[in-house]
Amino acid sequence: MKIDFRIEHIDPLGQGVFKTEGADPESGEIKRQVTFIKKTLPGEVGTAEIYSVKKGVQFAKLIEITKPSPERQVPECVHFNQCNGCDYQHTTYEKELEYKKLALTRHLFKFPEVPITIHGAPRRLSYRNRIQLHYDKKKKLLGLQDALMQIIPVPNCLITAPSIAYELRALYAENSWLNLLAKEPPIGHIELYAKENDKREGHNVQISINRNYANGGFTQVNFEMNEKLREWVKKKADQVIPAKAIVYDLFGGNGNLTAKFRNTTLVVDKYRTPPEANGHQKFYSCDLYDKSAIKSLIGLKTHGIPRPNWLIIDPPRSGLKNLHEFLAEFKPDGFIYIACQATSFARDTMPILKNYELQSLELFDLFPSTQHFETIGIFTRRKLNE
Repeated sequence: MKIDFRIEHIDPLGQGVFKTEGADPESGEIKRQVTFIKKTLPGEVGTAEIYSVKKGVQFAKLIEITKPSPERQVPECVHFNQCNGCDYQHTTYEKELEYKKLALTRHLFKFPEVPITIHGAPRRLSYRNRIQLHYDKKKKLLGLQDALMQIIPVPNCLITAPSIAYELRALYAENSWLNLLAKEPPIGHIELYAKENDKREGHNVQISINRNYANGGFTQVNFEMNEKLREWVKKKADQVIPAKAIVYDLFGGNGNLTAKFRNTTLVVDKYRTPPEANGHQKFYSCDLYDKSAIKSLIGLKTHGIPRPNWLIIDPPRSGLKNLHEFLAEFKPDGFIYIACQATSFARDTMPILKNYELQSLELFDLFPSTQHFETIGIFTRRKLNE
C-alpha cells in the first residue's frame, strides 16, 4: 500500500518518522499510526510503500521525495537508494554526526546529564575493512540484503577500503564469484576481510565462504578510527588509572585496546589458543557469557593473578547484561565501558549508577554513513558517604 508522508523527525536508528491520527470508523476512538521510512529527512514530503507492520507500527520503503529538505544531498554511492548498508549519505557528514549525537541522547535520557564528546572520522567512505555478502546461486545474485531480505548487488560499494573494493569488483566481473561456490550450498554468504591496514589494491584480503563472521579473527572494521580510539583509551587510562593498578580487559580479543597501557593487564576472551603474554599483557581464555565466568576469574588468584582494580569492557553488540554481577564481585575503582550498541550501554550501566558515577561520555564514529557508532563511558566508584 502506498502512502503520502511528511517526516516529523529522525529516530535513533536513522529512520524518518511519520505520524498520523484519525478516528476509528467503528469505535470512534482516536488512533495514532506511526510509520518509519529510511533515507528521509525532517520536513520532507513524499510517497512510500508499506512493506511491514509490526506491533502496531508500519515500515515503508521510500518511493519519491516531492519536497526535499535543504539538508538533502545527492549520495555519492550509486547503490545507496536500494542498498540497506548505509543510512546517511543523503545528507552531510556534519548532519550525520548531529543525528547520531541526538540518538545517543535519546537512548540515555534516564541518565544524569553528562556532555557528549563527538569523535568524527577522517573519511566517510573507503574505510570498511570487512564486508559480508549474501549469495543465491540459482538467481545468480551476490550482494547485501535490503529490508525485504532481497539481495542487492553492490559491485561499486564506496564504503569499503580500497583493498576490499578491488576484490569486490573482481568477484562481480563476469560473475566470477560463482566459480568459488561450485561445491557450496545454493544459498549462503561470502566474507571479504582485510586483516591489516594495507591500502594497496588486491593485497591482504582474505575470502571466507559460509564461515562465522570475522572468521579471520575479530578486528574493528575501521582501522583509522580504531587507532584513534586506542590512543584515546590509553590517554584516559593514564589519567584515571593509577600506574600500579591491575586491569582486566574483558572481551579484549588480541589486546587491541590495552596494547599500549602501562598497567599490568589481563586480557580475557574466548580463545581457541590464547595469545602468548606480551610485556604487560597476559591472556586468559574464558567465555564471559558463561554462568561460571566470574567464578573462573576469581580462581585466578590461586595462580598468582591478582584481582583487578579497574576493568576495560568491550563486549559484542549484545552487551554484558550481568555487568552488575562483575562489579559486585570485583568492586573495581572504576571501569571503561565501550559499546557498539547504545541500547546495550544504557541497559547494562543503568543499574549500577547507584554505586558508580558516569564521569565522561564519548561518541566515536567508527561506522560513518551508517546508523551505528561506539559509545564509551568512564565510570568511577562512588564514595560510601555520597
